Amino acid sequence: MRFFDLATAAVITVGTVSAAGPVLLFTTFSTSSTAIRDEFIASMDNVSRWSCATEPGVSKHAIFIPRGGSDNTTAYSIEQYDDEAALQKHLATEIMTTLHNSSAWSKITTSSVQNFTVINSTSSSFFRSDQFALVNDPYVVIQNLTYSNTGGMRHVIEHQEEAIEYSHTSENGTLALGLYTDPTNNKRLWTLGAYESEMYKRDVHDKSAMAEELEEHTGGMRTSRREILLTKKGGFLFKGAGGCV
Repeated sequence: MRFFDLATAAVITVGTVSAAGPVLLFTTFSTSSTAIRDEFIASMDNVSRWSCATEPGVSKHAIFIPRGGSDNTTAYSIEQYDDEAALQKHLATEIMTTLHNSSAWSKITTSSVQNFTVINSTSSSFFRSDQFALVNDPYVVIQNLTYSNTGGMRHVIEHQEEAIEYSHTSENGTLALGLYTDPTNNKRLWTLGAYESEMYKRDVHDKSAMAEELEEHTGGMRTSRREILLTKKGGFLFKGAGGCV
């Protein structure tokens, strides 16, 4: 699948995604200063507001910074499109052309794009939009999980989906959780989660009986786990009848 390099507008190949299915992008942007990052975030938030109001094919368009304050020059975006056609339509809009030609865009030093494959299953994700809207600072976590072999991935996905269903029915403080495969590595999964607080994730979600069961069944196959902790600075992770949050 072909995407625009979000720093140079050049076309690059970052994986294979079915054109008929949703496209989720996780992009890392590097800048040289906090002031330049803030200028870029403001420009991206403007695009998000426009996209919320005018682009039905865009279901996520949010901008983040690393949580914790030690990295003052990196920004991230999470974007989801109904399909590749919706992505290409978005990239061709006048507001995106303006952004690509803006001073904020020209100051991005590097960027990298990771695309996720959205699993077509009702048990692979959920979003509590009403509760999410009430939380001032949701604790957002991207998780990168790599496993030892491809033969057991169906087993891993099934247990991950059971854990997501448990969070949906039993954890009111888990505001959103989604599971995604990686088109560039069939031994890797990604999760996107949002929680009412860091304490809730650490003391409730991570210590639940279901989390222990998931670790028991899949932990022995996992070779690496990396978490990226995010603070939302603009845009939206959910679009519904009540608007964007």
